[in-house]
Amino acid sequence: MLSAVCDTQFTFSKVLSLRERKGAASVRKSIGDNEIPKGWTFEQGLDLVKKAGYDGIELWLGDVPWFQMSTTDAQVRELRRKVENAGLVVSNVSTGLHWRYPLSARDPKVREEGMRIVRRQIETAQMLGTDAILVVAGLVTEEVPYNEVYSRCVEALKTLAPDAARAGVKIGCENCNSEQRFLMGPREFSLFLKDIDHPSVGIHLDVGNIHEDGFAEQWIEMLGPQITRIHVKDVMKKRGRCCDSVYTNIFLGDNNWKAIRAAMTKVKYDGWLVAEMERRYHYAQDQQFYDTAAALDRLIANRV
Repeated sequence: MLSAVCDTQFTFSKVLSLRERKGAASVRKSIGDNEIPKGWTFEQGLDLVKKAGYDGIELWLGDVPWFQMSTTDAQVRELRRKVENAGLVVSNVSTGLHWRYPLSARDPKVREEGMRIVRRQIETAQMLGTDAILVVAGLVTEEVPYNEVYSRCVEALKTLAPDAARAGVKIGCENCNSEQRFLMGPREFSLFLKDIDHPSVGIHLDVGNIHEDGFAEQWIEMLGPQITRIHVKDVMKKRGRCCDSVYTNIFLGDNNWKAIRAAMTKVKYDGWLVAEMERRYHYAQDQQFYDTAAALDRLIANRV
């Protein structure tokens, strides 16, 4: 029965993709390899991603067993071969390592490791055939104040930008608003990018990370040309315990998806939409890949 359901979802997704994505043909959908169910191999995950109807896969450096800082160049090229053999491409290279090694740390050794991680992202992105990476630029803490974080991040990204340019890769700084306590609004982020002043540095916009601090569609309108990729998830604003915000799956939260889609059209965004699945299914976890792909197809086709 589950197989039949999955086949139905796959058929719907493919039909919608073929018939209703006119005018948005270059917008493609991807999902992270960190979403592959635990215990699955990379190859099993690629097979699922392809069958569910995605165009590409986001690779997470340091977050999955097959792609670590210790992974050799030859092994990285083998990952690309496996991706392409599955009929997919690599949409971008992301990492969660900068939560441990922020570019804004006071400890110069931590900052140095953060820089090394970005440089490895750039190198592997080039080898994997993609032109974008995700970086969590800085973390404001009680010990490391905003002004220090800002200046260190600008300095680090100015240093890294020429490396990215030589590799044909763009650094997308993600907006992790509440978690970073940094660059909380689109105007603030725009000024940050202006201070870096390099075409190889932009924003990897996560429309679910804005929480109650603003509206994703306004970020898209203000930062459109500088958006490298868009992470897609939803958020329930102030509806969790203690009135906190809770991440959830696309169309289940408080994001205004009609306005988000209209903003994408307004700024002529034609890049990747990269799904992040929150509130994971407790059973039939593979089904969530199909359901998320179908939701992305509705968004791309402007049927929300």
